[in-house]
Amino acid sequence: MYKKLHEIIRQVDDKHVIFFEPCVADLLQTGLTEGPGGIDYNDRQAFSYHVYCLDVTKQGDPESDLICDIDDALLITSRFEEAKKKKFGGMMLTEFGALSNSTEGIQEIHRITGIADQFLQSWSYWQFKKYQDLTTAASPATTESFYDENGELEMNKVRALSRSYAQAIAGQPIFMYFEPTSADFQLDFKINTAIQQPTIIYINEDLNYPNGSNIKVTPANSLTWTSTSRNYYEFVTTSSTKNGTTITIEITKSLNWFSKFGRWLIKKISFSNK
Repeated sequence: MYKKLHEIIRQVDDKHVIFFEPCVADLLQTGLTEGPGGIDYNDRQAFSYHVYCLDVTKQGDPESDLICDIDDALLITSRFEEAKKKKFGGMMLTEFGALSNSTEGIQEIHRITGIADQFLQSWSYWQFKKYQDLTTAASPATTESFYDENGELEMNKVRALSRSYAQAIAGQPIFMYFEPTSADFQLDFKINTAIQQPTIIYINEDLNYPNGSNIKVTPANSLTWTSTSRNYYEFVTTSSTKNGTTITIEITKSLNWFSKFGRWLIKKISFSNK
């Protein structure tokens, strides 16, 4: 069926990416052998998959962190390895979440998005708002969305999902990491100097970097950067940067005077106890 649909769509649109997904009950392996367009369309097709921990409350939150640690990692790893082995083309975690605003729910968001970063996976959260969705499993149904039953925005979810990440990379990505508590971000990639477009990194200044941010690039002087608009940095190569160089971009938050004093005091106490 997927191949037939692909043929029909491509008669009128041969350029856009087509997403295809397995049966959601196929937890570890799918019945797919390739993308619907075959390898010739791997630049225009993407494997779509969902990740949900099986051990959850009626609100959708994890019952056991240990089980969800194993479950989430196993699901993402197995999907990634299958897509790589069968050459599905692109891939994206198109659905996860359906969580409450609780500590357990937020921890699950951190867990899944962190694993997704390890595999350099794009993702989208379920759901923005209920809109009387018939498929909602949580109780109450508004539990899954960004808004509670009174229409108030659940900021814990917004903050957990507002992660720094690379929107575009002028080369081959190697590693991406974001630590939600400290807001430390790191991107490693192998530069392709033939690409004229910039590497673009998104940060949420209000939620993660309220006092500003610090940027470090290694090797030094391999990139220059500008903030073209709020929450965005663009990085471009310098004339001295050689093609294929591995570059690291690190972004950390600037501390206010109270936090700086706290860190200084901790260092003083630690030094005096040695």
